[in-house]
Amino acid sequence: MPAGSEPAVADGDSAAFEAYARNGQRRLYRTAYLLCGDVEGAQDLTQTTLAKLFQHWRRASRADNLDAYAKTVLVRTFVAERRRSVRDLLAHNRNAPRPQPNPAPGADLRVTLLALLAELPPRARAMVVLRYWDDLSVETVATLLRCSESTVKSQCSRSLVRLRARMGDVQLYTTGS
Repeated sequence: MPAGSEPAVADGDSAAFEAYARNGQRRLYRTAYLLCGDVEGAQDLTQTTLAKLFQHWRRASRADNLDAYAKTVLVRTFVAERRRSVRDLLAHNRNAPRPQPNPAPGADLRVTLLALLAELPPRARAMVVLRYWDDLSVETVATLLRCSESTVKSQCSRSLVRLRARMGDVQLYTTGS
């Protein structure tokens, strides 16, 4: 190691990080899968998040709520990567409209919802996933995404309207009440 440089994680901290990564990886992957919509993307996002946590482990390990810190890193990484990829895609395909297939009425609701979530912009998708799948409060989502509570409310509302419109005739499960 070059003189004057310091490892990102000391030997004692390395064991603590490994224990956290082993225990927290599944929770991070679940949220990553809902955000990305595919296995490979979720695995990449989870690994990128864990790499960033490892890189800044001294700071992360001092967080009041390490799971919340990790989820913040995950969501912000997702939004930043999607913004970058959307910007790159737009630079190459300015006017090429994507066909929007209507979900088949017999399709599994989960698959349909994941496909429709993929159509939302990255930040709006992150808000919907955090609010309704991870059941986080408006305040927590606003903090995670560094925006106002009113932005979370309005984006979630617009996204739900958009999802409902795209759902069309897909029959939702009802309790009969």
